[in-house]
Amino acid sequence: MVNMKKTISSCLIVIACLILSGCTNEYDRKDIEQYVRDDLGLNGFTVSRSYTEIKDDDGYTDYRWEVTESDGTVFYVLDDYYYSFEFVTNSLRDNWNAVHVKKYLSTADLTGFDLDVPDEKHFMASVEITGNYSSRKELHEIAERLNDLADGSDLDLSLLFTIKYDHPYRTIGDYEKTEGDFQGTVRKSQHVTCDYTEGAMLHLLLDMRYEDRLREFTEEEIRNHVRNSEHSLGIKQSDGSWYMPEDLVCSFFSYGISFPTIYEVLRRTGYPVYGTKDDFTFTGIDGSVYEMSESFIDNDWYYYIKDGEHVPMEAYFYDHFYSGELKEFTGIEVAEKWMIEREEKEGENSSSEEQ
Repeated sequence: MVNMKKTISSCLIVIACLILSGCTNEYDRKDIEQYVRDDLGLNGFTVSRSYTEIKDDDGYTDYRWEVTESDGTVFYVLDDYYYSFEFVTNSLRDNWNAVHVKKYLSTADLTGFDLDVPDEKHFMASVEITGNYSSRKELHEIAERLNDLADGSDLDLSLLFTIKYDHPYRTIGDYEKTEGDFQGTVRKSQHVTCDYTEGAMLHLLLDMRYEDRLREFTEEEIRNHVRNSEHSLGIKQSDGSWYMPEDLVCSFFSYGISFPTIYEVLRRTGYPVYGTKDDFTFTGIDGSVYEMSESFIDNDWYYYIKDGEHVPMEAYFYDHFYSGELKEFTGIEVAEKWMIEREEKEGENSSSEEQ
């Protein structure tokens, strides 16, 4: 029993020491040299004889080693300390790619792009190519240019990019609809395609009913997208079945149904509605008169009008109603495809249990 108590005490002491010391490694100059050789595949470099201590934003002290390549290019290897899984730990990381990207892009053709270069305080951050597109054609052109940029370097550099989709109702206050943004990294060994972004762009166009821009896509492309989307919109019929229009969707983030799409649902179901998708009115089943428009913004907050009074949306950036709210207004029940499939599955399970 005494020996067991001593063993338990020893274990507790060891555990306490581990907690106090954390899971850290001590790296010296030789470790940095090995990291540069093994992880970066470099030869013919020199590592500084000493490191620089840097206090990071979390209050930990990091250690920065300077590495000079044979051509004089200087980059850093950081012995980075941070809190993880209830312990303080550390690991090595470098800014070799960022240094070479900055060097390469300083002489590249960046017409139409901006370059975000980190300041000295954020020396480990990536260099980022930024830009905008406003059409399907421009999206494809940008993808080609990014691939060409990657190919233009002698090194297999990883180029970080963010290309924003410019559309009419992108921003309100500090909120942005970013579903159609093109983001990622490109390198000569890994080109980018815009297939996913193109689908996200199309979904946004359908959601917000940007009819003029929808002409960039064929009817077949629109049907295929809606058919395969978990967020396609269903309208409940009088017999309890669901009608799935070939060109209507709900929000990609399940925020619900947009103002312009509400107009389409009302119009297509024969519900009395007046105006256009951009500004319309209808009388609800409660007798109140509702008016909705994307232009209804007060102090960077969306609202709708009920019986002449401004009613703010639940959140300042909401220009969608949850599907159940449309039923409250009009008696028309709508739902997203994934909701309908869940409802049908639950119905099948209930039937099986009853049998």
